[in-house]
This record gives sequence, C-alpha cells and structure tokens, in this order.
Amino acid sequence: MSASIIERPNAEHQNPVRRTAPADLIRTIDGVHAPAAGAWEIGRGQNIGLTARGLRTRSVSTRVVHGTLVVTEELLGSSLDFTVLVPDTGSYVGFSTRVSRLLSVECWQGAGTVTTADGFCPVSLSLRYNGVFCQRGRQPSLWLTIQATVVLPEMSVAVVGRRVRRLKIAAELNLNSRGQLPSPGASASRY
Repeated sequence: MSASIIERPNAEHQNPVRRTAPADLIRTIDGVHAPAAGAWEIGRGQNIGLTARGLRTRSVSTRVVHGTLVVTEELLGSSLDFTVLVPDTGSYVGFSTRVSRLLSVECWQGAGTVTTADGFCPVSLSLRYNGVFCQRGRQPSLWLTIQATVVLPEMSVAVVGRRVRRLKIAAELNLNSRGQLPSPGASASRY
C-alpha cells in the first residue's frame, strides 16, 4: 500500500518536520491517516517522565532501555511493550499493553501490566498517534504520545529517593520502523 509521510509542523515536537519524504509508513483508514502495520522500535535513551504525587509532587525523567510498538492491520490488538530505567536507583519498570479500545483512528486505549522488581499490576495507557515525520538526513519517525496514571497497591517504585505507590506517566516518543525503508523513487504526498 502506497502512502506518504505526514507533515505537521509543531514547535513542541523535538523532531519537527521540515520536508516530506517518500515512504510506505502510513495508510488511510476512513479518511484518517494511521501508521502502517508492523513493528516500530522506540529508540533507546528517550525520556519518559514519571511523576509521583503525595504531599509533594516529585518528578523524574526515566530512560527507555528498549521498546516496541507492533501495529496490527485493524489497530485494535496492537501492542506496546517498553522498559525504562529509573535513574540513581537501578530500578527497571516494564510496561506491556495491548490496544483494547479505539477512541478514534489516532487515539487508542491500551490495557496491560506494569512490572517492577516487587511484582506487577494492571495498567491502562492512553496512546495518541501524531503522525510520521522526517527530518533531512534522518530515518522517518512515528511520533507517539503516552499518558497514564498507575496505582501500585502491592508494590512501589523508588522515585527521587522515595518509594511511591502512585505514578503519572507522560512521554512524547519517536519510533522507527523496523522494516526496510522504501526506495527513494517512491511517490510522496503531504497531509
């Protein structure tokens, strides 16, 4: 299926689009652009913010160790799995979710589990597909927004030197296609 890279300039995005480029990385579903089916890898070292709320709000920027979004043809049932390292603690937090509800072609609800060294518990993530972007000289990237509030009743995670049981998660991530990029002669269009 032939498609194009979406161009949506946004000053807040860390990798804003300046040019379109040829690619088969998006498709149209009911007149709305969606990511192409397949595996998209979350680049190692990207930031995912964790915020703990209590008497004082504490925030820490964790780093992605590894992660993958696998987009299905129907979008429903797509999976997002990633692991982050909490700095200064050596603690890993893993997320494994499946898209269980489509709010729209661009907004998805994922249900799954969050895992720490102390155990695991259910999690519900809000995912937003913001388009596929390309910057000169770089591989095209899928821009994904993730948000969630996680209640860890039987376990906790160390955040800023303190163990917490409720976390708010927020991230703006760039994912790269694991597949072969299309040839430079492929057609392109703008969103």
